[in-house]
Amino acid sequence: MTKIRYNIIQLDVTEAGQVVEIRHRLPSNYGRCNGYVARHIKGISSELDIPEIGLLAVEFNSRKQLFINDLIGYEAQVEQLPEYRELNIPLESGQLVTGYYLDTQKSPYPFVDVKEWFRPYSIAIYLRCEIQNNEQHVRSSSIHSTTTEAAKD
Repeated sequence: MTKIRYNIIQLDVTEAGQVVEIRHRLPSNYGRCNGYVARHIKGISSELDIPEIGLLAVEFNSRKQLFINDLIGYEAQVEQLPEYRELNIPLESGQLVTGYYLDTQKSPYPFVDVKEWFRPYSIAIYLRCEIQNNEQHVRSSSIHSTTTEAAKD
């Protein structure tokens, strides 16, 4: 049976046009990532949807593989949470998740400069990963022989 674990990477954007670096270590027992969701979680408040607030690029296994290249938008009314998008990334133990998030947003209001409108905000990347099964199966004969030897002493 495969065990699923979720890992959250939160990124804080504090100024317009900012590039936020991603350097995140996943637990070493994660064997594969099979899904992700990236979305705005706090900070922006607007009555209008904003189709693009930033660009996200995420690499796995210490920059060996680029797997996520996505635009992040803002929804004024969240009707339902987004579904996980599929990934199929075998993870190497102890490697980093790296990349960047680039703030690209433009004001949803005409004639308003983005610097006047900009507020710090956060996005989150939710990774759905499988845990490696590292259980070591001990053969019954080795347990029996150890128990027998201990009984002889």
